[in-house]
Amino acid sequence: MNVLNNVCAVLVITLCAAGCATPAPGSNQVRATTSLDDVGGCTLLGKVFVSDGPDAEKSARDKTASLGGNVLLRKNDQVWNGNAYQCPAAGH
Repeated sequence: MNVLNNVCAVLVITLCAAGCATPAPGSNQVRATTSLDDVGGCTLLGKVFVSDGPDAEKSARDKTASLGGNVLLRKNDQVWNGNAYQCPAAGH
């Protein structure tokens, strides 16, 4: 019976911890922009380099999110390379 109580306690703690964890922003939460004004007051996290192709947008957003960013400042409208930023209130 003591083992069963311990197993239940571990299960409850594990489920509570999993439910309380805040996931990193996903690529669907990353806003892309080409305007430097959109990242004023934001924190630069790093550079984002992706290959051209049909998956370039998704790859760039994924890499931005993996750096903890929610805004990608693209070099221009033709390429998805740029800089990842964490901005306090990045609307879509």
